[in-house]
Amino acid sequence: MCRWLLENGAKEIFDPAFGLGAFYFSGKELDETIMFSGVEKDVTVLSHFRRDYPDIDAPSLVLRNADYFSIWDKKYSAIVCNPPYMRFQNFFERQIVFPEIEKHLGRKLSGYTNIASAFLLKSLYELAPGGCLVYLMPLEFLNTGYGESVKRSLLEKGRLKALLRIEPEGEIFPDAITSVGIIFVSDNGKNEPVKFCTVQSLVQLQLGLNELPCRDVPTEELDPADKWLRHFDEPCDINHDALLPLSMYGSFTRGIATGANDFFVLSRSEAISWGLPDSILYPCFSRSSQIRQPLITDADVDFLVETDERVFLVDLALIQNNVTRRYIEFGEQEGFDKRYLTRMRKPWFKLESRQPAPILFGVFSRNGFKVIRNKSQALSLTCFHCFYPNLFGSKFVDHLFLYFCSSAGHQIISREVRKYGGKLDKFEPHDLNNALVPSPEWFSSISDDVIKNCIEKIDQAGTTSSIQRLFDGLIGNDATA
Repeated sequence: MCRWLLENGAKEIFDPAFGLGAFYFSGKELDETIMFSGVEKDVTVLSHFRRDYPDIDAPSLVLRNADYFSIWDKKYSAIVCNPPYMRFQNFFERQIVFPEIEKHLGRKLSGYTNIASAFLLKSLYELAPGGCLVYLMPLEFLNTGYGESVKRSLLEKGRLKALLRIEPEGEIFPDAITSVGIIFVSDNGKNEPVKFCTVQSLVQLQLGLNELPCRDVPTEELDPADKWLRHFDEPCDINHDALLPLSMYGSFTRGIATGANDFFVLSRSEAISWGLPDSILYPCFSRSSQIRQPLITDADVDFLVETDERVFLVDLALIQNNVTRRYIEFGEQEGFDKRYLTRMRKPWFKLESRQPAPILFGVFSRNGFKVIRNKSQALSLTCFHCFYPNLFGSKFVDHLFLYFCSSAGHQIISREVRKYGGKLDKFEPHDLNNALVPSPEWFSSISDDVIKNCIEKIDQAGTTSSIQRLFDGLIGNDATA
């Protein structure tokens, strides 16, 4: 990161999150004459640095103990930063920081913006004409709604030059729970294609950007409202004329959020021990691991019940008698009524009302999506997103399920996924509802007998391997067919 700044003519480097001086020492190792300035908010960290390196002083280094967000109206010719990684929920000062950023940028920020993105936005504002900036930070903003403002700022005046994704992030950041990458910005006035590069080994980090395998994407193809993570992968040629948003057929919603699964989800033996009536017990999937096959029926749920899995959701608001009141009192004694979600409900034990969903989609996944054709009467908790078809989409449920399981469907839907550390993928319901799926005309080109046979094969084999190529006409060389 420092080498790139120096190659672009940096004479003085500014670090808005100085820490223990990692970038300072790297810069000095590359060029002893480089001037450095930085800001560090944490007094303890700063005292450690000054204690360990008492001989470092101006003009080599100008270091301030201050909150970066309290300093405005300064410009820097070269900026390097590894900002704090903090989710928006823990960014307690955002109500003070965001208005200041919005005032200077002239742009509204999402309340979900994390602190790393706030650092980047401020540094982009402070980059001097002709200057360069390089940031090490989570790349999740490339696929999220709050990231639209960040991506729009990066694209202004053609400043974004490259995005580098670090694939073996666990080797560099063992505790990382999100994807990690490096952002390269240059205010050189040149509107050039943006490089999307992926580093597969630590050795590659020693190479220059021009020596890495990269995809060049013209800036006019980069819409801030789109998801950008897909640009790191090989392009997938798709037949857009045959695809429509999933929302035409219905919508996904998250599974039931109880706020206290330990209380609301019981096994058969637990329900019997409390004497809870069957009329308030609903079969449900409380963990993704409870389903191991792609098609599930009531017989499969019965097997889970017989093995005493916790697959009963108890709705205590349906009946009030001595038995249910005793169980409610137990929940209050254990503090379940004081949980975040439960204390927001009146009464605290009243659950969301849902119907069994015909398609379940795993929230998290690695190396492929978990898609379930649910032919049972079981509900699902938040381990799955639940698809509810509209009146028009109800006749295409099997078609959609097969598409989700297919190789082509995987490639197309992956354009909407959010990527985290350790190759962990995540979907939000909104992502799935925006995903492209075949049009009714394309679905209708597959005979009902073929669809029926495919479902039967999956039921018998317990795998979707037989239908992987069913939708290949939507991608690749056949995409224009």
